[in-house]
Parts: sequence; structure tokens; C-alpha cells
Amino acid sequence: MPDHKQIDAEKKQSHSSNKINPKTFKFSSSIMWALIFTLLIAAWIVTGDFKGGSALKTESPSLAEKAKKNKTEGVSFRVRTAEFPVVEHPEKLIIRGRTLSDNQVELKAETAGLITKLEVEKGDFVKKDTLICHLENGGRTAALLEAKAVVTQAEADFKASKTLERRGHTAGLKVLQNKALVDRAKATLLRAELDLSRTRITAPFDGFIDQLPSKAGSYLSVGGACATLVSLDPLMVIGAVRERDIGKLKPGMSGVANLVTGVSAKGKIQYISSRAENETRTFRIDLLIPNKDGLLKSGVTADIEIPLTPRKAMKLPPSILTLNDNGKVGVRAVSPLGDVEFLPVKILSEENSGIWVEALPVAKKIITVGQDFVKAGQKVEAVEDTKFKQNNTAPKGTPGS
Repeated sequence: MPDHKQIDAEKKQSHSSNKINPKTFKFSSSIMWALIFTLLIAAWIVTGDFKGGSALKTESPSLAEKAKKNKTEGVSFRVRTAEFPVVEHPEKLIIRGRTLSDNQVELKAETAGLITKLEVEKGDFVKKDTLICHLENGGRTAALLEAKAVVTQAEADFKASKTLERRGHTAGLKVLQNKALVDRAKATLLRAELDLSRTRITAPFDGFIDQLPSKAGSYLSVGGACATLVSLDPLMVIGAVRERDIGKLKPGMSGVANLVTGVSAKGKIQYISSRAENETRTFRIDLLIPNKDGLLKSGVTADIEIPLTPRKAMKLPPSILTLNDNGKVGVRAVSPLGDVEFLPVKILSEENSGIWVEALPVAKKIITVGQDFVKAGQKVEAVEDTKFKQNNTAPKGTPGS
């Protein structure tokens, strides 16, 4: 019979040989997980797909990429186009300027003497012939009386000599001498009257007293200033016009002066200089505006607006303007044959809602989207831009806005 002890020993040995070693198990699981993560990372890099989601989002190609692809594959590039209406655009010339009194003079003494009285204050409005300064008469009144007496005596002597000549008691030469004395006496009288009248300095026209350099009691020599008189009606607005614009203006044209004070006034061009300033190469113009109430002052900054003849124009959004290889501003359009062409434009004016350009000679389908990705001569496919379809109807009864 087999030995039971031997059998039990063999069973224990067999059981111990089938038992898993914990260290060996731990080492094998670490290697396994490392391999799994390595495979997942490699799959993510290659496919971009990890845990059922896309890690890299694919974006739609840009216009530049499409243009490059189409050029490579020989496919026509698609652009959007629109036709813009031609309207009468009221053009105007804006000139920077300032107001200036049309007439300003210094009232100067024509005879010497003390100022006995000033009849006005600075800033007063005076009418023509109003007394401004009064000089002392001095001996002028006596000189006038003496001159009158001399004239009376000379006329009496002349009359008596003519009577004696008729009676033959005196020669004709004596009559002529007395006549000369009468004329000389009258001339002296006129000088005396004029000298006396010059003691009263009056206003030669309606205006405002701008300066009073002298005071009562001051002595004025001949040529000394008593006051400065400024006429503000009409008022001038002077401006400087550039060489390229001077040919658009003529005397008599209407204009509007917009002062920085917020006041506007209409007037007409009175004067255009025939010679440009050497430093600025600009021409002076004078716009004459009425100012009966005197509210407009001299020396105020103003903008002169001169309406010009309306021109055929188109209003374009700034976004469709582009440059060609030579740096000229223009637009790109599509011909009836589908070719791209560059059309230079002349900018007339700018507004918040768009840019006014001189009308193109022929109606064109102007590229509104994609103009910067095509070149002249390139074949393209034109699609109507519906965004501008409603805005391309010219307003009725108006020249444009």
C-alpha cells in the first residue's frame, strides 16, 4: 500500500508549484498597461481620434487657399459682383479761411491841435459823418474872419476899378490887378475854412469804433491817429485755394461761409487773385457776405463751401477698393467674357456711408468679394452679390446721398 505520508507530501509539492508569485504578477501588469498607453498615443497622433472625439477640427479653406487650389486644378475662381448706379453727385469745394472787415481805416488828423473832446467810446457803432474827435480851434476862427474881410475889401477894390475904367480914369491893368487880389483873398478864405473844418474828425462810413489810441487832452500832430473805424457790412471771408482747384472758380459764384462760432452766411466770390503765393502756391479768394446786424466779427476762422457743377458719380463701399501693382487706387471688375480687369477710379469725396468716385465710362460688374485674390486677365466665375442688390437703385428726385 502506498505510504500516506508520501502521498500528502507530493500533494503539497504540487500545490506549491502551481501558486503564482506576487512579484512576477505585478511586473507583468505594469508592462501590459505601458504597452496599452503607448498604442493609444500612437493611434491619437496618427488618426487624431481619441476616445471617440476629434482632437483636431478641420476648418473650411480660406479664399486664398481656394484661389490657390483653383489655379492649380485649372478651375475658375468664384467671385461676387454687383453693379452700382451712376447718379448726379453735387460736388463742392471746401476752402479754409477767415473773416476780415471789408473796410478798415485809421482816422488821422490833417491839422495839428489838442483833442478837446472824444464823442465816442470803443466798440460804438457810428453812422457816416458822425463826429469822432474834436480839436481845438485856436486861431483858426480868427484867421477865417480875417480871410473873409480881405475878400470883402478885394472885391470892393475890384468893383471900383472897373467903374473908373469905364469912365476912363484908370487903366485896364489896374482892373486886372484888383481881380487877382480878389482871387488870392478867396483862396486864403478857402484854406482857412478847410483848416477849421479839419478840427472835426468824422466817420467816412458806417462802422464800429475798433481803437481809440488818443485821449481827450492829447496833442495830435498832422498824421496822428484819432481812432480806427471798421466796417463789418459787408464782411469778407478770405481763403487760400490750391493750384489744382483754382480753375473751378469764377468771380460771382455763390458760396457759404461756415464760421467756427456755428453761424453760416451766404455770399458771392468778389475777388480771385491772379498770382499764387510763392510760399504756399495758393491763390487768394474773397467771399463777400452781408452782415447788416453786425453779429459776424472780423478775424474768425471759417470754412468756405463753393458748390460746383454736379458730376456723374458712383457711391462705393470702401471695402471694394483695391490697389494694382503700380499702387493706383481702383476696383476689379468682370468683363462679359469672364475676365478680370482693373479699373482705376478718381475719388471725389468721402462720407460715413461710402466713397464717391467718378463714374466709370461703361457699366461694369464690380467685384465685391474676392477682388484681392484675383489678377487682371484671370478667368473667374461671377456670382451676383445680393447684399448690394437693394442698395443699387438710384434715389428718385435726388442727385444722390
